[in-house]
Amino acid sequence: MDPNSFPPTSDAMLGTDDPQLEYDKFYSVALELLNRFYPQRTITVTSRDPEFVTGDIKAKLRRKNKLMRSGRVGQAEALAELIGKCITRNNQSRLLHINGRTDVKTMWAAVRQITGS
Repeated sequence: MDPNSFPPTSDAMLGTDDPQLEYDKFYSVALELLNRFYPQRTITVTSRDPEFVTGDIKAKLRRKNKLMRSGRVGQAEALAELIGKCITRNNQSRLLHINGRTDVKTMWAAVRQITGS
């Protein structure tokens, strides 16, 4: 048995000696398959949305609504809890930089902006 013929290299199996070319082919095929079965979605966050609504939260809200409409209330409730935690975390990070003991006016202005009242 010829030691150069075993084990077969990927270059020999794919028919070219350029590994970069083969990698580029593999990458393009993999991306094409991903885009076909898992297409990218765009979510627009507008100025009309509340400050705490991010693209991630908006996607989760859409998923929750879809679950509710299909009658999967238990999964929707679990997702609603996760959404609440995300909103809380987002609001906490927005208020983190304000010192409530020394800058009370700014703190309450931020709280009013978050609560909308």
